[in-house]
Amino acid sequence: MTVRQASLPELILLAADQGFDTLTTTAALVDQAGVSLEELRKRCEDSGVAIGYIDGLHSPLPETPTGVSEERCYEIAEGLGAPAINAVHLRGPSSPFSEMLDALGALTERAAQRGLRILIEFLPDTGIPDFPVALELVRQIDDDHIRVMLDTWHLARTGGGPHQLIDDAPALVGGLQVSDRCKVQDTVPYVRMSGRYLPGHGEVPLSEILLPVLAAHPELPVGVEVINDELLAMPAAEAASTAASALRELLQTF
Repeated sequence: MTVRQASLPELILLAADQGFDTLTTTAALVDQAGVSLEELRKRCEDSGVAIGYIDGLHSPLPETPTGVSEERCYEIAEGLGAPAINAVHLRGPSSPFSEMLDALGALTERAAQRGLRILIEFLPDTGIPDFPVALELVRQIDDDHIRVMLDTWHLARTGGGPHQLIDDAPALVGGLQVSDRCKVQDTVPYVRMSGRYLPGHGEVPLSEILLPVLAAHPELPVGVEVINDELLAMPAAEAASTAASALRELLQTF
């Protein structure tokens, strides 16, 4: 999502050029790549870039629009050697907790049978509306194959912050998507797929959020997900370099 103007083969090369160890992809990027899963995996291996997870599975969750199938996500994850799939209640309505619990529990069990993990991303106004609900779903499912995707943009949108990274919460995080935000954005209408700031260019206390998570998981990749029009207007290589520089500058403050 940070370098949306690039194809997946291009993203693999850009990630390698900027020193990233892992890369996120969607099923759509894979299907648009024009090459086989085997070829994409070879390109990843040759470049030293692993696919961290497949993003955006929502079809098994209650009342979401038709999207990529669960089986296709498994096929892509296995073909590319990705260990996890990110599930999100994309454009789904607020749903009873018990209904979401049943759906995610069954999804986790099916993924575990394939040796895969599920990450769940919270979005306001969905059946997984915030970090506390996502944490409680993971606690009740009680399976090492499910963890929370912590997106700092959505954390800030929902009034979350370092005060929520206590007790068992850092240990239950299994993925990181980092961008920044300014408080004034709370006063204007939310526009999807826009408005995110580079890490360190807003007002979110990113260091205080990331430090407890990385203390619990020192090897967890720190992903950058900055969706804005400025990056989209740049050449892909410049956008990748800009995002990488901002993320490294943040991490060097730790």
